[in-house]
This record gives sequence, structure tokens and C-alpha cells, in this order.
Amino acid sequence: MGLQNEVLCRLAARGSLFRVLFLSMIVMGLLIGAVFPFFVVALGLPFGMVFRPSFFGACVLAGLIVGEINYLLARFVLAIPLKKLAGMAEQVASGDLKDGGDLFCSREL
Repeated sequence: MGLQNEVLCRLAARGSLFRVLFLSMIVMGLLIGAVFPFFVVALGLPFGMVFRPSFFGACVLAGLIVGEINYLLARFVLAIPLKKLAGMAEQVASGDLKDGGDLFCSREL
């Protein structure tokens, strides 16, 4: 776990953590899109129909789209709160310790 933390910290320090997240999600989408036709054949569809270039290409394209949507969702869920947290950390580092009331979540949860 120590090596994993070190790698993540280095990526974050260079500002490339989201780039790595994007690339990994795109690669995962491509892999799923490329493997999906084999599962369709295993479910009983004819090999000749499944491995036509149009169907195979549609599966890979769908995998790319799912990878992109996953990245955008992760960026939306993670990046916005992280930017707020970084702003709060900068305030604290500059000596501003007053509560601005701009929290991630309401205190009344």
C-alpha cells in the first residue's frame, strides 16, 4: 500500500491524476467493448453476425462512450469538492481561520 500511495501522491503533485484516471477509464471501456462480442456469442448469437465490423465497432464505441461518461462523472463528483477543499486549505495556510459557512454538506444532515 505504501508504493500505491507514493505513486498517487506523485501523480497528484504533477497535476496528472485526472489524466491517468481518464486514460484508465478509456482503456477499460475499450477492453469491455472488445470483449463483449465474445460474451454475446457465448449467449447463442451466431458468430458471423456478431463479428461483423459494424457490430464489433459499435461495441468498442459503446465502451469508449461509457469510459468517457465514467470519467466525467468521477470528475464531477471528485474535482468540485477537491477544489473547495484546496481553497479551504489555502485559507488556513494563510492564517484565515474564520468559518465562511461554505461547507460541502449542510450541518443539519
